[in-house]
Amino acid sequence: MIRTILLFLLTFLILHGCQEGEQIDLSNLPAEEQQALTALAWLKGADAERDAQQAFARGDLRLLAMATRGASMPGIPTELASKAKSVCGIRYLEGSTDAVVSDMHLKLLQKAEKYAATYNGIMLQHCMK
Repeated sequence: MIRTILLFLLTFLILHGCQEGEQIDLSNLPAEEQQALTALAWLKGADAERDAQQAFARGDLRLLAMATRGASMPGIPTELASKAKSVCGIRYLEGSTDAVVSDMHLKLLQKAEKYAATYNGIMLQHCMK
């Protein structure tokens, strides 16, 4: 049942989430790519501004970091990164990684990075007050 739901979400993301309108035959995707794309399915309805305001309202001031070797924080100037991390805290963005498995996965990771940059820009203003 869960596998069916995940496959549906993945299909929806691929068929409706791509700006270029690309369509992929899911039956031909390797399991690793299916898993990587499914981990980023949340991007379909994501709104960084709304999500940042909701987190702030809950008292969650953590910044988003990409789960890469350097744990980058998109949208945070390098000179502020250390201080922002210690003052605000961080949480890792779901589905982020530095292991890219396909072109489609790369496009979604780039979209996730833009989301995090917008989110962090808003949250940094709240956190560093």
